[in-house]
Amino acid sequence: MLGNLARKMRLLGYDSRYESSAEDSDLIKMGEKQRRVIVTKDENLSKSAEKIGLATVLIRGNDEVEQIVQIATKLGLSSFAIDSNSSRCVDCNGKLEAIDKIRVMNKVPSGIYERQEKFWVCRDCKKIYWEGTHFEKLQEFVDKLNQRLK
Repeated sequence: MLGNLARKMRLLGYDSRYESSAEDSDLIKMGEKQRRVIVTKDENLSKSAEKIGLATVLIRGNDEVEQIVQIATKLGLSSFAIDSNSSRCVDCNGKLEAIDKIRVMNKVPSGIYERQEKFWVCRDCKKIYWEGTHFEKLQEFVDKLNQRLK
């Protein structure tokens, strides 16, 4: 339900675990054990988590900017920025670390290798990242987001 939101939060540098098929009770246990904020559209899950003192954000609507504004408002976040050095892997939530360009030769398309100077790799799944055209679109998204938070 909120997979894209989790991916965006990871790009913004937030540790975001996403479980699409877990039972509510399992999510609550995980939230307690890992000290997580439960972000959900499920009103019953939100109420159950709040009853035991877990922080929750009940998401309303489908607009991603508005969803992140809801999270920011609830958690007291005032602005967002894209920083490739603190972003997380969109696939597995692992931390990214800078990697020397030479080490990604033959692991990324040749055109990307020729045009880009900076690369990052996920510590966990080893996916390679660079600041391509998607980075510009993400920056536009963050600009919209920060305008809404003003």
